[in-house]
Amino acid sequence: MRKKTAALRDVGQNCWDQEADLPIPLLAKEGLGEVPTFLSRTQSGARNAFNLLFHNRFLISLHEIMKLKFRAAKKAKKRSLSKMVVLINAPVPDSQEKRIRGLSSKIELIHVPPGSPIPKEVLKKVEAIYTGEADFNPTDAPHLRWVQVNTAAVNHYAHRPVRSSGIPIANVRGVYTIPVAECAIAMLLAMTRRITLACRFQAQQSWPVEDYELFKGDDLHGKTMGMVGYGSINREIARMVKAMGMRVLACKRDPKIRREDGFRVPGTGDPAGKIPEAWFGIERLTDMLRQTDIAMITLPLTNKTRGLIGRRELEALPLHAYLVNIGRGFILDEAVLAKRLKEGKLAGAAMDVFGNEPLEPESPLWKAPNMLIMPHIGSWTKTQALRASEVLIENISRDLKGKQLINLVDVKRMY
Repeated sequence: MRKKTAALRDVGQNCWDQEADLPIPLLAKEGLGEVPTFLSRTQSGARNAFNLLFHNRFLISLHEIMKLKFRAAKKAKKRSLSKMVVLINAPVPDSQEKRIRGLSSKIELIHVPPGSPIPKEVLKKVEAIYTGEADFNPTDAPHLRWVQVNTAAVNHYAHRPVRSSGIPIANVRGVYTIPVAECAIAMLLAMTRRITLACRFQAQQSWPVEDYELFKGDDLHGKTMGMVGYGSINREIARMVKAMGMRVLACKRDPKIRREDGFRVPGTGDPAGKIPEAWFGIERLTDMLRQTDIAMITLPLTNKTRGLIGRRELEALPLHAYLVNIGRGFILDEAVLAKRLKEGKLAGAAMDVFGNEPLEPESPLWKAPNMLIMPHIGSWTKTQALRASEVLIENISRDLKGKQLINLVDVKRMY
């Protein structure tokens, strides 16, 4: 007991001396057992000290508690007088930067252009980093407490050192909900109302005379949309298609968890999960697809979602069904999809994401009938950087108040 208490005291003292939060991996290494989830580096050193008063394997003596409280208060006071150094390594509009500076006079912003290496002398003093690349070594940043990426997907950070560092990572899920949802609906309507066909006629300066039958489209009202994944984007799509008179089914990893927290533009989405008429677990994905007129895929890429939509799932879709993928390309078997389209066993497909980007010239998708290909531009609008920095502003504000960050990534699942 005394050895573990001493070990804890030494670890805590080292953290306070360096103005750092408690390193969870180090506590485990010291043999202090499984550390409760509330002990995260998103919390201030003071809060960590008070939360660490009790551990499931040992109880600190009253004397140690008083020492911890005294040191925590001393550290909190010292930190309240110091600067909060934030590294900006991703686009932030001037109007948003002004809002960040307005949060507190203690904020110091350092800019390193995206794509440029971050100097070690900068990393030595930063407490938070806003980046689109996360291309740095956390060991060079002794005071770094959290990282904010400007993307919703985080699979491309899987091999960056920051993933295994124990430093919290927040993403911007919920920020691109509006543009991506609008893009998905536009892609769907382009297929169902034969807009892509009209564009081809326009390019040839040709008015259809005997070809009107080709333009006979499909109504969406009364159709059933099967949501593969029910995160922020599909929740906004669900809200939109519900207003268009469509039924909504939802498939997600844990259908019992219907509510979603995190960043959300007011008035958007379905945070309480009330829109779907039926819920399915991943093991019942094909059951949902059989009832689906439109399959809408918005899943992140993880070890469990890679290759999720294969031959069996595509064959479950009715012949009149459409498919839209705005999640990640490797989720879906592109060769099987192209074959289904060529054989006339799907009404159409639209994709904004692909396994390899740019899409290879030899990909069968280019020549697949009723196939709409978009170059991964779902979130690419004039407000993209403005929207992404909203989460950064919120998290800096929360950090200053000692509150939990939003949009924290589960680094094991990578979403």
